[in-house]
Amino acid sequence: MVFKLPKSKIRTIKVGAIAASVGLVFGIVGTLFVANYNPPDEEKTFADASIVFDRIVSRSELVSVSQDYNIVDKVRDANTFFDWFDIPFTENSFWYRYTGTIKAGVNLETAGIEQQGAKIIIELDPAYIISNDPDMDESGALEENNNILNPIHVEDVDEFQRLCEEESESEAIENGLLEEAHLEAESRLTNLFYAALGDEYDVEFVWREEPTENEAR
Repeated sequence: MVFKLPKSKIRTIKVGAIAASVGLVFGIVGTLFVANYNPPDEEKTFADASIVFDRIVSRSELVSVSQDYNIVDKVRDANTFFDWFDIPFTENSFWYRYTGTIKAGVNLETAGIEQQGAKIIIELDPAYIISNDPDMDESGALEENNNILNPIHVEDVDEFQRLCEEESESEAIENGLLEEAHLEAESRLTNLFYAALGDEYDVEFVWREEPTENEAR
């Protein structure tokens, strides 16, 4: 049996930001107020930056961006004679729509912080795909052409869904979702530091390189 997935497809992409909550900012500012109350004119120190950093890291993960996808494709299958050729009158096919949402973000548990004068340097691991959640209320078969000699099997649909999931993640990465996550994480973290400490500090970011296959092992 041969499973074929033609290249025709329709996708819709929507990129949106999932930001750190306003309550986090208030919590950081409140912590700094207690830590630095009296004397009133004392300058902010690196300890202040560490407090902000520790409060942010306590969230463990900053979800940065999300992307919706919509894949519509036709799948056909036919019995074969030792994979040499399709057996006549055994073809089946179905049109299927597969939709869902991919989220990408940054792991803050491995983040690091360093101060160089008025500069705060934050070191982060690369963004990665956090989740890929299908919307099964919207996903499903649009049209089926069944065949009594070769009926559509559940495993055919499962295989198509698996391929759609892999393809959606590959397309999201190719379309720059991880780069969007980097930019959004930098923007949100910078705003949190500025909201807590003011703009007298410069916040810079260093992104670690992806580990090679050997390093990952």
